[in-house]
Amino acid sequence: MLSGFITRFEDGKAIIEQCDRTLMKVSRSRLPAFSRIGDFIIEDSDTNSFHIDFSLTEMRRQEILRMADMLFE
Repeated sequence: MLSGFITRFEDGKAIIEQCDRTLMKVSRSRLPAFSRIGDFIIEDSDTNSFHIDFSLTEMRRQEILRMADMLFE
């Protein structure tokens, strides 16, 4: 099962950074149509499809904002 954050899109593929910092390429057509950079995606091993974990995505965005605020104070 693949899971991680979408770091960028290249040539019709999404580059996914997994928790162990390895990068995987996934065809963008396998992701939800509204996927964007920064989303945390999880592969469903039963259906072989992906979905976005909105709570993990939002937690990461909040952490990035908090760190940016500390950096630029």
